Amino acid sequence: MAKIKLKYVNEYIDRTGKLRRYFRKNGKQLGPLNGEPGSEEFMTAYAAYLAKKSPAVVRNMNKDSLAKLIVDYYGSRYFTDLKPSSRQLYKYALEPLSKAHGHRCAITMTAEHAETIINRIGAERPGMGNLTRAVLRRVFQFAIKAKRRKDNPMLGIDPFKVGEHHTWTDAELRQYEAKWRLGTRQRLAYALLLYTGQRVGDVADMTRADVADGAIHVVQEKTGARVWIEIHPELHKAMKACPAKGLSLIGDAAGRPLKRPALSALIREARKAAELPSRCVAHGLRKAAMRRLAEAGATANQIAAVSGHKTLKEVERYTKAADQRKMAKQAMDKL
Repeated sequence: MAKIKLKYVNEYIDRTGKLRRYFRKNGKQLGPLNGEPGSEEFMTAYAAYLAKKSPAVVRNMNKDSLAKLIVDYYGSRYFTDLKPSSRQLYKYALEPLSKAHGHRCAITMTAEHAETIINRIGAERPGMGNLTRAVLRRVFQFAIKAKRRKDNPMLGIDPFKVGEHHTWTDAELRQYEAKWRLGTRQRLAYALLLYTGQRVGDVADMTRADVADGAIHVVQEKTGARVWIEIHPELHKAMKACPAKGLSLIGDAAGRPLKRPALSALIREARKAAELPSRCVAHGLRKAAMRRLAEAGATANQIAAVSGHKTLKEVERYTKAADQRKMAKQAMDKL
């Protein structure tokens, strides 16, 4: 019989000679795994630990319920093979859904029922509605692969129209810089985001080991793209004025690494102190970087080399806020 080997499962022989298994992740032992690997009891507990839930919560689920389907999805390779950031995002969409609609039958759910659920979420939060729609589509695709359904009720549900992140204007950039001078962590965080043009999570992950020959090496978490970003003189000033205390280029006050939400929160609080509007979020600095590159005459391919975007369509979406009059003048000057 083939032996099932699962990540985070540890085995040991207790003092009575019995083989025992437990779930251990990030140095923490979360609990025992009873039954044989592959059994319903074992896999239910394993999936629950992956989802950071107590197995007792899920043992009595109806086998055809949406909650049970979600837990089984957590235990499948369709979920475990995702990058950590993607798994976190999927749980962000699925956990509230499981709590509110987990009792519903996933096997007989119709397209009309699925659309009603998505519409209720999207009525108040269009972005969350789109995320839930996309994630549930994958969950039901797993159900089809597992031969628990023959169709995907999420297909055919139209996405909601949502707004885009605001691109910081030059006036807003100047206002932030006037409040946060060189030498502050707030200015360093801002400079890393603006002058590398990278996503917030990738900036949070930057370390001193990533700096070499006047550039910062980035392996983008979302796409896996590898890019080298030349260190702009203004970024060099910010890094020199506020050197990293730890290994991270931007850490907390004690130099410890920051996570993406913490870096976003740092910019959010700094924005408030600078009396800038709430539309000025951390991701908007990435868009401002793309806008400024476009206004400086960089080609779409050159911008993509910095941003890591795979298609020119994505670059166009990020550079829509570029100053048309300025760019038109540049074009005429070339003529």
